[in-house]
Amino acid sequence: MDIDTIEHMFEYGSVIPLTLHPESATRQEQVRALQEKISRLESPQIDHPVLPSHPSLEALFPGGGMRRGVSYELHGGYSLLWSLLAAPSQHGHWSALIGLGHLGFQAAADLGVDLDRVVVVKNPGSGWFQIASALADAVSLVVLAPQGTLPPISQRDRLHARLRERGSTLIVHGQWPGHEGRLVVEQCRWEGLDRGAGVLQTQHLTLAHHSKRSATPRRVHTVISADGLHTAPLAPVQVLGGQSTDQQTPHDEGHTLERVAG
Repeated sequence: MDIDTIEHMFEYGSVIPLTLHPESATRQEQVRALQEKISRLESPQIDHPVLPSHPSLEALFPGGGMRRGVSYELHGGYSLLWSLLAAPSQHGHWSALIGLGHLGFQAAADLGVDLDRVVVVKNPGSGWFQIASALADAVSLVVLAPQGTLPPISQRDRLHARLRERGSTLIVHGQWPGHEGRLVVEQCRWEGLDRGAGVLQTQHLTLAHHSKRSATPRRVHTVISADGLHTAPLAPVQVLGGQSTDQQTPHDEGHTLERVAG
């Protein structure tokens, strides 16, 4: 395996690189050292069954937040991701982002993510699953974009057992068998342009949680503006041609939000 680099955002605009050794035993020692460092700085309530959530997103989850020790699929842009990470980071939880490129950290900061508690592995290579499994021991939230074929079910089961033991939560950008629920951007609409002129100012998102524990999805409508994330009356969901009306890719949405926020 090629040497992988973890970039820890101690402060926005300043990146301190930490290098993971290619040998498994040495890499595990480095992850344990990272875990000890995070444990000294982290002060969340470990025994709480759910992670903290922004008030605008609490209605998405039966317990008011993402469950600990399980996995979720994420389908949508970075606005949803940053909204999910904001409250946990503000309450002392650390997150690791693996295999996600073109991240708009200014947009993340504008939505309340504490970048001092974010670890980034931009290019995990073929060892993406091993890195995710190792970091599940060190942080509360692991956000993963798989970089190839999913591992066998036996390996995924071991990862889920590790999540339950540690109380960590896995968010997978894309398909992930065995997930607790699917978090989806069903609608995305921007305001601010007028007849081809002006600046995008406000983003309206209809978010849904399709949980395996319920036949009915839970939905919220949120508004993202210069003032942050807010709740709005739930708009009717309109799906055109059987496809979601959120047609932006994570890349496009992340860059658009970064331009507006920055």
